[in-house]
Amino acid sequence: MALLEVRGVQVSFPGPGGGRVQAVRGVSFALEQGEILGLVGESGCGKSTLARALAALVPVSAGDVLFDGLSIPSLRGRALRRLRPDIQMVFQDPYASLDPRMTVMATLAEALRVRSALHGEGLRGRVEALMDEVGLAAEFTRKYPHEFSGGQRQRIAIARALAAGPRILLADEPVSALDVSIQSQIINLLGRLCRRHELTMLFISHDLAVVHHIADRIAVMYLGRILEMGPAERVLDEPLHPYTRALVSAIPEPDPERERLRRRILLRGDPPSPFAPPPGCPFHTRCPWAEPDCARQCPELDPAPEPGRTVACLRLDHIA
Repeated sequence: MALLEVRGVQVSFPGPGGGRVQAVRGVSFALEQGEILGLVGESGCGKSTLARALAALVPVSAGDVLFDGLSIPSLRGRALRRLRPDIQMVFQDPYASLDPRMTVMATLAEALRVRSALHGEGLRGRVEALMDEVGLAAEFTRKYPHEFSGGQRQRIAIARALAAGPRILLADEPVSALDVSIQSQIINLLGRLCRRHELTMLFISHDLAVVHHIADRIAVMYLGRILEMGPAERVLDEPLHPYTRALVSAIPEPDPERERLRRRILLRGDPPSPFAPPPGCPFHTRCPWAEPDCARQCPELDPAPEPGRTVACLRLDHIA
């Protein structure tokens, strides 16, 4: 049985005129113990909303989320509080997610007390061990968040997540606010920690190249739906869905000659508004291969000809 199962999850919010905005529309996938799934898509496609729904930070409107067979949306009160340490989030902006009035020692100690009775020297030793795991010196525990760089603050946020003893990490754009020179360090750190602690992780990004370095599988999201999912190498080497093809074609090529020769897929128009999504396939308004049926029928995420891959496209057999 998968550690995390997402079954037809929908998340909606009140919209203008008394209607509802469907931020996440029927998303399904499963995560095995120790697996890293990369979730990619443009800003506003519902990635962060989905992560917050998995962590029970926003309510699920329909569908279900199962953690080790337990339905998260059905939990309330003490039962939900018992679950929270198992599913921890690392947010995009570490400065906003850390309490500016608390030292690093106080921040990590607070998280450690959730699952342990440590105090005194034992607590201090565990905090220092966490700092060492994320590559920070023990003497930094006396400092406040504003005294650190962005990369250091993200390391502290990761240490805080680890302090709760999680089984799943939800990393929501954890490197997008950092300098490029620091991004690879944080990505490598997350990968090492997942392997060391056998953590399962959902790694969210708008950058396919970033996700490629850490994920076992990749899911591509657009306007609240997953359009393609499969092993990371295969999705990058042989993308199936037109939207995935466009994303892959936009990845910079370090070889100047190959960069000059490669074919870019330029999408027309802007993404539709989630307040008024188009009928049929959510991507048909920008798809180079769309036909009239694409505006009438919304394709399901079905198995692709290649094992281990799924794709939601009516034109799969006709795309050259």
